Amino acid sequence: MLTEGLITIIIGMSMVFLFLAILVGIIYCLKFFIKFFPMGSKSSSLKKSENLDSVLEEIAVAVAAIKKSMKK
Repeated sequence: MLTEGLITIIIGMSMVFLFLAILVGIIYCLKFFIKFFPMGSKSSSLKKSENLDSVLEEIAVAVAAIKKSMKK
């Protein structure tokens, strides 16, 4: 009975170790693919930041107008 439990524990622990090793392997493969095949280009990120700046400016103007109208 003791040996059956020990065998079950060893099998279970080895399966967990194998599962974690596979996950680590997948993460390293994804790191490799992301390094050599980037998802987005730098020019698109610059355009997004310019759009974000203009949106933030519009929000700032709207907030200032609301604050000014509340003081009256």
